[in-house]
Amino acid sequence: MIQLGLSGFYHDSAAALVIDGKVIAAIEEEKLSGIKHDSSFPFKAIQWVLGYAKITIDEVDMICWYEMPDLKYKRVEKQLGSKYMGLKKFFPQWRNFEKRWNQTEGNIKGILESIGYTGVITYTKHHLSHIAFSYYTSPFDSAIAVSVDGVGEDETILATYCRNGKFQQLAKVTFPNSLGLVYSAFTAYLGFKPNEGEYKVMGLAPYGDGSKYEYVFQKIEKYDRLGEILQIEQKYFTYQTSETDMFNNKLINLIGFPPRFKNESIEQHHKDLAAALQKWYEKCFYFILNRVNSNWSSENLVLGGGCAYNGTANGKIKHHTNFKNVWIPFAPSDAGSAIGACLYHWHITLGNPKVKGGDNQSPYLGPDWSISVGDIVKQNKRLCVEVAPDETRLCEIVARFVKKGKIVGWFQGRTEFGARALGNRSILGNPHLPDIRDRINKVVKKREMFRPFAPSVTQEDYQTYFKSEEDVPYMNQVVEVISQTPIPSVTHVDNSARIQTVTKEQNPLYYKLLKEFEKLTGTPILLNTSFNLKDHTMTNDPDKAIWTFLNCDMDVLVINNFIIYK
Repeated sequence: MIQLGLSGFYHDSAAALVIDGKVIAAIEEEKLSGIKHDSSFPFKAIQWVLGYAKITIDEVDMICWYEMPDLKYKRVEKQLGSKYMGLKKFFPQWRNFEKRWNQTEGNIKGILESIGYTGVITYTKHHLSHIAFSYYTSPFDSAIAVSVDGVGEDETILATYCRNGKFQQLAKVTFPNSLGLVYSAFTAYLGFKPNEGEYKVMGLAPYGDGSKYEYVFQKIEKYDRLGEILQIEQKYFTYQTSETDMFNNKLINLIGFPPRFKNESIEQHHKDLAAALQKWYEKCFYFILNRVNSNWSSENLVLGGGCAYNGTANGKIKHHTNFKNVWIPFAPSDAGSAIGACLYHWHITLGNPKVKGGDNQSPYLGPDWSISVGDIVKQNKRLCVEVAPDETRLCEIVARFVKKGKIVGWFQGRTEFGARALGNRSILGNPHLPDIRDRINKVVKKREMFRPFAPSVTQEDYQTYFKSEEDVPYMNQVVEVISQTPIPSVTHVDNSARIQTVTKEQNPLYYKLLKEFEKLTGTPILLNTSFNLKDHTMTNDPDKAIWTFLNCDMDVLVINNFIIYK
């Protein structure tokens, strides 16, 4: 069976091709359009995944949409219409919503017909798409699965018990009670873009003292007499009735200082508020996990939803809960739900068993590229190109560059699916040199100086350097640095790091590079950050890689076996 999974119209639009339960190809629309967090219908992504498999749209047996439009419509109708349902058509926000809806989510069938598809279309609840992707790629036969994000149709959090490929609902939190939306509201308050800048808030939080604004979150959080898992005091927020605004003057008065504008300096009170927010999020998150696990005990946890990118909270789960094993997939956000919708119908609707130990665990699902010296030089005739004769020699040369403090663009194999660069579309640096972090932030990434970088480390060696009890292959947990060997450029201000463990099986070339660097330095660790400039999408094709190289102070660019100098 050929399935085409799709997500779109909110953020992280994507397409995934799944054949007989195996993910063949997947890519986010942004990596083809160049529009960061592109939420438009994934026309380009569809075209690419079909082209990769050399099939046409009429050969697809089933298209799987990642959520239920009818249920989402009812929630928004209630949200915007409120008690004046009969007068809703007179509200500008409702008219704007209706117009957009009829062109987008209300017309999925029509859009697909416009590209030649007239076959079966299935719809899966938003959080079940998240959970299906997380659980069916996990190594567990049984687990508690929790999906946390802003909002799906009506749910903001869903917990299920998964066993033998089947799901049993345990608990849920419904809109407008949302950890994700509150986090986004404070992201906006701190001057960053919601649904994009939350990771900046996480990076800022360790610089602050959360106790100074703990009182703010004591006012926001509440529990009713019926013992709801979580309720949010709504009088401080406007996200439930507005598509653009997320908070009101009551929140401003409660906090005691005005919202920060985008280009304003970041002061200590901003850092303190970020710290308080992260602390509160973690408290609520662990409470929910423990509440669910107290009623249905399991040692295994799988996470999905956009909030599963909160690596700081993820890294402490075992310290604050009874879970002993945690699985977070490589794309837990809406993009990954394109895969999840397919897996849900493959396993639940069609009854196919879960593969023992999990499957579909490779994040390298995007395009790979062949390129010639001529293709490189045509971008800039002044570029110098060296050709490495084999992979061993390539890794030897690159490892020496990195050891000397050179910043290297590393472009290899298939593009990663998801938000993390995992060794195929990466910028690399020496973790031992303290100035490398600031240099990459300032002259390469051109972003905020407080932002940390992640270390990639060989799987067999990670416990020598980091306090982690399990592999972290997708860079989704922040852990304590314990190395006696200084690695300052990948160690955050609170002595933490968001690690990626690398195996020879998953990424043989990147693993070989780590081992060559170890020969030179004694340390199998590299600084790894995504191959892009600020406000640009992760590099997908060689032309964008060369453009990025020419528009920043990167020292060396490596594309396949070509080593490129300015």
